Amino acid sequence: MAWLLHDPTAAEIMGVATAAFVLGEVGATFAGQAGGRGRLPRSVAESMLLVRRRDGAITADRGTKWIVALAARVAILAALVIAALVPRLRAGANDWPTFGLGIALILAGAALRDWAIVTLGRFFRREVTIAPEQQLVRRGPYRVLRHPSYTGLIVVCAGYGLAFGSWVGAAVALLAMVLGLLPRIRVEERALAGRFGAEYADYARSTARLVPGLW
Repeated sequence: MAWLLHDPTAAEIMGVATAAFVLGEVGATFAGQAGGRGRLPRSVAESMLLVRRRDGAITADRGTKWIVALAARVAILAALVIAALVPRLRAGANDWPTFGLGIALILAGAALRDWAIVTLGRFFRREVTIAPEQQLVRRGPYRVLRHPSYTGLIVVCAGYGLAFGSWVGAAVALLAMVLGLLPRIRVEERALAGRFGAEYADYARSTARLVPGLW
């Protein structure tokens, strides 16, 4: 935690990395939202037990948007508190190499998330939503991962833990983010399976959820 409290250079670097994360996501979302919208047949909505929005899209979010948002904040706050208040849990961190590694992870995770958002284009929503004329995207990072934007978010949280100066904080942040994403992944995959059926089942067999070769 010494880097942020006592070193102005480290604080500036952290500020730039955070700005890049936030502004990059805003820019990626804006860049991907062009395109028209059609409407899904009523039978699709009824079979999936979803809610139709005014713009014709169908949402099955079940509040998971807020769970993910809360988990991200809890993850980063927990990492900050651990680094600041429990020095013995730094486990050899809190130096320039681990600070640099943490910043690199923040930027790498943000880049992966932005790539995923841009790849989805107009189909990217904060809620779990089946948009009109929805397509199953299998290009870009989706060739390997079913949820690359979530993987990016997990990497970002772990990066903050390291940049704050604690390996333990990084592990706690990573775990908190994963736990927050689990209900989101379950709801999202159920909605996609209901929409695309056998096509999604085939896609799921050929890709990992978050980490290639692991899960």
